[in-house]
Amino acid sequence: MMRALANPGKATGFTLIEALVAMTIIAVALMACLKAAGNMNLQQDDLLRRQYAQWSARNMANMVAVAGVYPASQTTQLPCPQANFQFVCRIDVTNTPNPNFRRIEIQVKEANAVDEKFQLARLVVFFSSAP
Repeated sequence: MMRALANPGKATGFTLIEALVAMTIIAVALMACLKAAGNMNLQQDDLLRRQYAQWSARNMANMVAVAGVYPASQTTQLPCPQANFQFVCRIDVTNTPNPNFRRIEIQVKEANAVDEKFQLARLVVFFSSAP
């Protein structure tokens, strides 16, 4: 014996509108994922650039330390490239209340930076005249 369908005239499945709405939601979600992945890539590049800038600052501090000369109070600006990055290191040597110590501040910026105030790394060290 054959059974009749409950609603023989009504088709089952998704309508065209429902399918379009579902595809729109999926498309928006995928676009959000792509944007997030792109932002992570930019952040990774910035983090890498800052890491290399920090290494440049440490290298400059080590150069001052091994120079064997007690640094005089002055401001100098030297190129300090690291890997494929072109950096400029600004070295400010200032006196401290104790005449046996000098404060050395090293700021690292990109060589072709548009904004002069933007620094990638900053390092402050103190050197003493006594061995």
